[in-house]
Amino acid sequence: MTDLDLLKDFRAATPAPTPEALNAARRQLLTPPPAARRQTRSLAGRPRVLLAGALALVLAGGFLVADVVTRDGATPTGTVANASTFLADAATASAADPDDPIPPGQYLEISYRTTRLTPLGSNPSLRATQYGERTTWIASNRKPPYVTSSSFMTRVEFASPEARALAKTTAPYLFHPMKPSVSLNSCLAVGTRRWTVGTTSCEPSWENATDAFLAAQPRDPDLLLAALRKNPQIPYPDSVAWRRIGAVLSSGLVPADLRAALYQAARKLPGIKLLDEVVTVDGRRARVIGRDAGEYREDLLIAETGGQFLGHRTVVVKDGPGDINGDPELSLQRGDILNSAIATARITSTPPPTK
Repeated sequence: MTDLDLLKDFRAATPAPTPEALNAARRQLLTPPPAARRQTRSLAGRPRVLLAGALALVLAGGFLVADVVTRDGATPTGTVANASTFLADAATASAADPDDPIPPGQYLEISYRTTRLTPLGSNPSLRATQYGERTTWIASNRKPPYVTSSSFMTRVEFASPEARALAKTTAPYLFHPMKPSVSLNSCLAVGTRRWTVGTTSCEPSWENATDAFLAAQPRDPDLLLAALRKNPQIPYPDSVAWRRIGAVLSSGLVPADLRAALYQAARKLPGIKLLDEVVTVDGRRARVIGRDAGEYREDLLIAETGGQFLGHRTVVVKDGPGDINGDPELSLQRGDILNSAIATARITSTPPPTK
């Protein structure tokens, strides 16, 4: 037997690498050394801008701009073990990078931007996309009232001329975008309709985060998960917890230690998966952690390194999902992004608008 024969036998006896091993090797290659990681800061820190970017919705297909990791031409979904490992790494990075206070005389400016796909007819060319935004300024004392500039619909894009014509009779409100209006608020409302669970009042909650509410939450992942699941009116505690994690992380108020604990709590939820997809958001690379919810999948977008939360989205996983009445929504197809939302935060010395 020659050396070449020995090598052939060794290769034949060596098992193929598992997805977990491939994922770990990929993280090693892409993760910068600790000094470089420290340069990337959390959502609410010292004077810097962390743009999560507009989650661009392509009307023809509804996909985010992305670099996709493929194997044999396919884009397989990661396993629960992969998602758990990635979230553990994100938690470690977040815990090691605490946030800085808002300097006196400056503001924490939190912008919340959304997209929403609106079906208008019976095929994918008959739909529109609504864009909305909300910006809130928090002073250095972090106390209300907060100046807020908001508009549920700043602009609309139609998938086709036929969609525009149809909307004139079936959805005329789409032709009346609103300029952002400025108001004083005693509470901070975060989240989109599909991600908001429970109360819509000003009472502090996961969907209406305040510093005091967040400070009172346990940092132990098991206790935190129990708090996230608690809602006697909704019989799906895991779905409640997943949506609340996305909603509160989008607020821009979550401190680094709680963000780390939220990632650790998310690891314990059944059905999470790391997609083999690297989403590019304003030049930043994000991994996608998804969890199926019937005919939709609800995704968290987390920076590939550093642990920053970049946004969330709801993706259609079945052609023609049921509408509010249970009838097939034929204009929606598998892979469409039904809605998306991102939070952008920065410290600024520019005062908020007065009107």
